[in-house]
Amino acid sequence: MLAAPAFALSFAGLVATPAHAATINVTCSPAALIQAITTANSTPTTSDTLNLARDCTYAYSEQIAGPGQAALPQVTSPITINGRNATITRDENTDHEFRFFNLPPTTGGNLTLRDLALTKAKVGGGAQGGAIQLGFGTVASLSNTRLTGNTSSNGGGAINNNNGSLRVVGSYFNSNNTEAGHGGAILSNGTTRVDLSVFTSNSTGPVTGGNGGAIAHSTISSPFTLTASILTGNEAQGLGGAVYNTSSSATITSSQIRSNDARTGGGIANFGTLTTNVQTTIRGNTASFSGGGIYNFGTLNTRNTLIDGNAVTQGTGAGMHNQGEATLHDSRITRNTAAYAPAGLHNNGGTVTLNHTTIANNNPGNCDPSNPAAAGCIQ
Repeated sequence: MLAAPAFALSFAGLVATPAHAATINVTCSPAALIQAITTANSTPTTSDTLNLARDCTYAYSEQIAGPGQAALPQVTSPITINGRNATITRDENTDHEFRFFNLPPTTGGNLTLRDLALTKAKVGGGAQGGAIQLGFGTVASLSNTRLTGNTSSNGGGAINNNNGSLRVVGSYFNSNNTEAGHGGAILSNGTTRVDLSVFTSNSTGPVTGGNGGAIAHSTISSPFTLTASILTGNEAQGLGGAVYNTSSSATITSSQIRSNDARTGGGIANFGTLTTNVQTTIRGNTASFSGGGIYNFGTLNTRNTLIDGNAVTQGTGAGMHNQGEATLHDSRITRNTAAYAPAGLHNNGGTVTLNHTTIANNNPGNCDPSNPAAAGCIQ
């Protein structure tokens, strides 16, 4: 709907009439999108909708003047962008570095992206969030959004959620990278929920030590949820080829963690409290030293989870390496291979409880030698 003018007055009382939400049709021009966001920001108490030109490519060659290190104006109000299969990209001929969206802290920034691609953004100088940066108290929601080939120098190759709230639905993250720091695709220090999404070929490095090839959730207090998603072919130079978690409330449900690679924790590295459930599969992941499928140093609960066909090339615990507290319900650890026994589950100073759980056909060995022994694990 077209807005009533924001400056309209009630002459009876000389009181400004509240502005109404506006819909802005944005022509296929990079400058037009800059102007549309500026216009939407001018009414900070309303939620405005920007309809991009269908199938258009908005290519940028430099960042806009002012803070944010972004090609577009900072988002300081509620804005919905309907991409209509458009692409926002960094011009391939530019040497300038910038992200696309910056939501500065405590400004009311609330960004919704739909049916849009964000490609080839790049931020250097120790910056985080290659394409999108969320500040404290801000909100971003992505639906059918494709983030590919974005890069940051110090965490969050595609997105950095710095104490904001991030929701991702039906979206695709491919070939995003952070050169140092954590989170090849997403670095999260705020509430993050991901549903029905795919993460492929995201990475940390080449600098050693980066955790979370696809997602690094690096906060204790904020929850992390991953549901009905696929994470495959991601790589971390440090911990957690697909997922690195330190949250005290993390859940992975009905998801596939496949063919990821890390130094430790080829699929998942958990240092917080993590529950995996409802037919989650952790398969074909590889670690150099321990925890081909899962490395657990926190509290882990698995329910109806399959940990199968993972590998460790130089150590033990190809299915799971546990130094924390692990409780496995109705789960299976099978066909994992390691350089040294045990290949199935290596309990190294932690506690393990097995409830209706099968650990079998791992090579060499299922659980022995573990210290203390994993009661109920049959060699």
